[in-house]
Amino acid sequence: MDPLVDAIVVTSNNAGAESVQVYDVATGTLLKSYRGDIAAQSTLCFVGQAEYLMAAVRDKPFLQAWALPRHETLQIRLIVPGKASAMAVSSNGPKYCVIGIAEKLTVYKLVTGRMIGVSSRHYQPVTCVKFTPCGNYFASGGEDGFVYLWSLASFIETLHKQDAPQVQPHFILGQHSDKVTALAMTSSGMQGFLVSSSLDHTAKVFDLVTGRPVYNIISATGITSVACNSMGSQVFLGNSNGTVNIVNLLPHPPPGDVQVSSSNQCHTNSVRHLAVTTTGNQIVSGGEDGDVKVWSIAGLSLASLENASNHNPSLALQKMVHTGRGRITNLAILRTDREALSDADRELEEVIAPFSQDFSNPLNIEINVPIRGRGKPQPHHLDIFNFATDPCFDSVEPDKGPDYRNDLEESVINLQENNKDLYSFAMKQILSLTPEGEEGEKGVAGKKKSKGKKGSGNRYFVKS
Repeated sequence: MDPLVDAIVVTSNNAGAESVQVYDVATGTLLKSYRGDIAAQSTLCFVGQAEYLMAAVRDKPFLQAWALPRHETLQIRLIVPGKASAMAVSSNGPKYCVIGIAEKLTVYKLVTGRMIGVSSRHYQPVTCVKFTPCGNYFASGGEDGFVYLWSLASFIETLHKQDAPQVQPHFILGQHSDKVTALAMTSSGMQGFLVSSSLDHTAKVFDLVTGRPVYNIISATGITSVACNSMGSQVFLGNSNGTVNIVNLLPHPPPGDVQVSSSNQCHTNSVRHLAVTTTGNQIVSGGEDGDVKVWSIAGLSLASLENASNHNPSLALQKMVHTGRGRITNLAILRTDREALSDADRELEEVIAPFSQDFSNPLNIEINVPIRGRGKPQPHHLDIFNFATDPCFDSVEPDKGPDYRNDLEESVINLQENNKDLYSFAMKQILSLTPEGEEGEKGVAGKKKSKGKKGSGNRYFVKS
């Protein structure tokens, strides 16, 4: 059995106690499930190298997170300013979380829980957020039809300015005439394409280097989801009538409008989510009918791609992996090791800290410092302390007898002794005392007074 697996991660409206289900693409078997509240639409994220899952709670201003090998949610406070409508986490470098709350974008740093910044450029609620593979930029789309590209550095720069203006987008990519329903990006990130879909029957393909639209794909119905393969040679469109379109962009057609010519009936209702497997030979679809299906792309070959103008690939159903749990709210494919799903004792590198509750000014937010213990990590919590507020920190007792001192206690004691010596030395210098105490006291009585600077009021003693 291959140690690596393409896992389908699904959330639905009627999940019950099991908020998230994970299925094997190859066999369709259930690999794992996670207990929690019902997840909000378009908020499922992965943190680190498949170490954590995160999702917002539907109709509540909370986020929930799971360590990948464990069933229960992490016992940490992830409270946000409002109900989340979209969410994304950067995959590389320091992990940042972008949350769409109404028409605002709120950015948090996961390792500290600190709010980095807020932007309210959208005029209507945010519907989707997508990070570039490098993690330095992210795109957002909203019900107002606008698609923006943001630089994470601009949020961080604004954090350190008292009277900084509101963060502005890196590019205004374009505007649809109706709600933006989904975003997709090629693996080349800022050197590739971003695709946005909308209920206005179009999907726009943007060049992220210039920020300009390249293609305008036109469908006969409203487009409710979009996905593309890693190269960007094929774009998959899920429609409101349950069909899926495949658009070939290799070889590249002339810039401008691209008309969709054929479709595949996949669901009885809107196709809400599409995801492409790592091989690019299969796609997974999830619809409002509550079904999740795996499709193979028939006729996909190098020869067919070279003659794409005369070839319309079709979809062949392989299996149905999920059904009967209500409308699908999130769907993603995770390439991971099988042991990562089952090894509950595996040490996790990433840290998710409790989010700060000061929503007024990011500069006033206390920073949570993660502490990694030397021993084996506990199975159901993270060792994270807030030095300013956590009462447990002062009550930690040594575990090696009454005379044992840990490194932190030793450092505090050394600092106290150094401060005492420094204070004693300073006082001796100020009073001009000699090392022999008696001579110093006699000297003080016979010392002459010298005037300081005029108006200073200072008096100094000097030896006679």
